[in-house]
Amino acid sequence: MSIDDQPPTEPPETPSRREGIFGQGPAVIWFEAWPVLVTLGLIWIVFAAQLASAPLGLEEQMLSYGAFHPGNFRDGLWWTPLTSMFLHAGWLHVVMNSAALVALGPGLAQRLGRDALGGLLFGGLYVGCGLAGVALAGLMMPDAWLLGASGAICGLWGAGARLVGPGREELHPIFSKAVGRSALSFLVMNLIVVVAAGAYGLASQQGLILVSWQAHLGGFVLGLLLVGVLPVRFHWLKGLRGA
Repeated sequence: MSIDDQPPTEPPETPSRREGIFGQGPAVIWFEAWPVLVTLGLIWIVFAAQLASAPLGLEEQMLSYGAFHPGNFRDGLWWTPLTSMFLHAGWLHVVMNSAALVALGPGLAQRLGRDALGGLLFGGLYVGCGLAGVALAGLMMPDAWLLGASGAICGLWGAGARLVGPGREELHPIFSKAVGRSALSFLVMNLIVVVAAGAYGLASQQGLILVSWQAHLGGFVLGLLLVGVLPVRFHWLKGLRGA
C-alpha cells in the first residue's frame, strides 16, 4: 500500500464538555454537587430539631425566634431572615422543598465549582435569593409570618432558567423565549400551589393557608440576575482552556 492509499489519521481528541450528573448515582452527585446535599442536610437537621422541640413544649418558642416577622425584625430579631429559610411548617412543606432543591440545585452547583469556593458561591446564591424573597414578602405582607426554603429554591429556579444545557458556559438572555417559558411555568406553579394550599386549609378546617408567592417572586428574579454575574467554574474548564 502506498502512502497515498493509507487512511487519513484522525486528529487527536480534545476534552469535551461534561454532561449532566443525574442518572449516575448518588456518589457522582456528591462529588459534583455536594453543596446541594449539605444544604439539604441543614434543612433536615433543623426540621428534626423542630420535631424534637414539640414534646418539650419549645416548638412555639423556636418558631417565634426563628421565623421571620417584619415587626420582630424591627424589634431586634435581625437573624430571622436567615433562620426562616431553614424552618418548615410540617412534613409536606419540607418534603416538597427538598425535592425541588435536589431537582434544581445540582446543575448550578456543578457550574459554580466543586471546591470550597464553589460551595461558598452556591451558598451565596441560595442565601441571597432567600433574603430577596424575605425582603419582598416583608414589604408586601407586613403582618405575615414567613418560614420555608421556597424563596431560596425559587432563586435556583430563576438561575436555572438561564442555563443553556449541561456543561454549557453560555446563558440564555433574560428576555428570551427559553426564560419566558420558565417564567410562565413558575407563574403557573405558584397559582396551583396558592390555590391548593388554600383549598386544603379550608377542607381540613385549619383555616386559610397562605403561600407567600411574594417570597417566591423575589427569589426567582434575583436568581435570574445573579447567575449572569457569578463565575463559571466547571472543574474541567481549566483543561479545556489550557489546551
